Amino acid sequence: MMDKIKIGSCQINVDFEGKSYLPYSIGLLQAYVLHNSKNPSKFEFQTTIFKRQELLTSVNKLKENNIVLFSTYVWNEQINLEIANKLKKENPDILIIFGGPSVPDLAETYIRKHPFIDICSHQEGERTILSILDCYPLREWKEIPSISFINNNEFIYNSSLPRLRNFEGCPSPYLSGTFDKLINETPDHIWLATWETNRGCPFSCTYCDWGSATNSKVAKFEMDRLFAEVDWFAKHKIEFVNCCDANFGMLKRDYDIIAYMAEVKKKTGYPGVLSIQSTKNARERSYAVQKLLYNSGLARSINIAMQATDPHTLEAVKRDNISIADYQELQRRFTKDGVPTFTDLIAGLPGDTFDKFARTVSDIISSGQCNQINFNDLVILPNAEMAEPNYMKKWGIKTVPGILANIHESIPKKDDIIEKIDMVVATKDMPQEDWIKSRVFAHTSEVLYFRKLLQIPILIIYAKHSRMSFKEIFEKFTNINDENQFPAITFCMNILRKSTLDMLTGAPPVVPSKEWLGIYWPSASYAIIELVDKGLLKDFYKESYTVLCDIMNDTNYNDILEEAVWLNYELFKKPNINTNKTVTLNYNIQNFYNNAIVGRNVDIKKEKHKIKINRIKDGVFDSKNWAREIMWYRRKSGDYLYSSTE
Repeated sequence: MMDKIKIGSCQINVDFEGKSYLPYSIGLLQAYVLHNSKNPSKFEFQTTIFKRQELLTSVNKLKENNIVLFSTYVWNEQINLEIANKLKKENPDILIIFGGPSVPDLAETYIRKHPFIDICSHQEGERTILSILDCYPLREWKEIPSISFINNNEFIYNSSLPRLRNFEGCPSPYLSGTFDKLINETPDHIWLATWETNRGCPFSCTYCDWGSATNSKVAKFEMDRLFAEVDWFAKHKIEFVNCCDANFGMLKRDYDIIAYMAEVKKKTGYPGVLSIQSTKNARERSYAVQKLLYNSGLARSINIAMQATDPHTLEAVKRDNISIADYQELQRRFTKDGVPTFTDLIAGLPGDTFDKFARTVSDIISSGQCNQINFNDLVILPNAEMAEPNYMKKWGIKTVPGILANIHESIPKKDDIIEKIDMVVATKDMPQEDWIKSRVFAHTSEVLYFRKLLQIPILIIYAKHSRMSFKEIFEKFTNINDENQFPAITFCMNILRKSTLDMLTGAPPVVPSKEWLGIYWPSASYAIIELVDKGLLKDFYKESYTVLCDIMNDTNYNDILEEAVWLNYELFKKPNINTNKTVTLNYNIQNFYNNAIVGRNVDIKKEKHKIKINRIKDGVFDSKNWAREIMWYRRKSGDYLYSSTE
């Protein structure tokens, strides 16, 4: 009787305070092989390595296998390479296969640089891996499509298969029991889930490897399967499901999918949250789908993924076939409905300049965005069009290799393998000095407006000053660097400047803090945490009043701005607050603000108001829990202010 063929695997993902994603990509391959192999009983799949651990621990777990599969993307490429290299030294006969988006489509340089890799698998892996496994132990790969390898020092690339158009022969790794052993081995682990309802992207944005990886056409999974997977998520109490469809809401059936999940959540309490990448067009369908997501509690806020609004920039990144008017209309409707949203924006895209970028931020706020802009740093992905030498030359793209770290990801341990990625720090339209300005400007807007430290007085200035834009207000603060007159503001701005300047020497775009939960923080959140921790928050408000009066340049508004600044201070959620508070106002500032955030402009009148601030309704937090519950968990919903009643 032939010995079982042992198959190990690695799909190391980001860790969020002990929460990890189930290894979905590997799970798809395992389920497909066991369902479609000529002789599935000959395979023995080991549980997948899904998180970072000591290198030797991973190597020891894998070295007795015959074959090891590595699912590779930017957040695990370097650790996968280190494990594979040591694994090959321990067991030269082991067959090592790399697949995933970080494996270059043109892989000769990659595979020669890393000779311990036996095969690179390209595009969808289900059929390719099945073919390799079914012919094992023979190493006759010349007829197997969608792979690259070296044979007698000759590089061989076998062209890719057409994409799967239906998934009848592709079992769900959830429903087939693929993850049962892993879940049973880790009873105390909190699992997150990745989910596909379709596969493919019809767009070709140059910074993205999504469209190129899926060759544009969209293929759908069956509804019965999707509903059963939702039931599985509920049964296993999955708190967070990340839908990795490129354009959820594009298909008519997407509303029905959300309606079913909402009903299951209503009955069971799970899944907790569904995160989607919303469709780029289809305004009405997107509105209906996302409104249902929010109303059902499956989303705390709604994503509006603009990335840029300038026509020249959109054309440069092949995103000009996406309707900005649809995005703006969605923003207006959600604002009117009182549904919190967050907008995705990328800084430093080809064709963008500092002035264009700053105006874009200002325009997005003007259209009703009061909660959050996610400012994403532009990076070069290996299979994106932007990575092509001719494209980089055309747009004058300059990069630095930087540490890859995700917002709120746990800080690596001392001996952990660090992931790197090429960060764009300049283009021909945005020289490095302007890139620095753009990034500091973006994070200043986060501190002042989206973290809501000064949102109330800023809205007053914008509404009542005849010629003042949000761009000009934020720039006034970014230019402050005076430790004598404005020490607290300068302290805050220096954190934002340092975070950006450090990137030029390879630092991550987020701030590591062992003191504050041992995670990476967005620089805006970290700056506020430090203001509070160092006892500088009240000074920040005092200094800001002076700056805001200077911006308004109208003494008739001095008293109004003073009241607005201190109302904002009292409303901002802070740690170690265990009593409610009542404040007396001489103007209808609270009423003005409540109307302004839903797009209505009311007159400011001198009249008495007593405002009761409900400071203990959300709970009383010590400093660490305040950082977690408010500065982390409320970031996308923008829920930084206490509720209040009159």
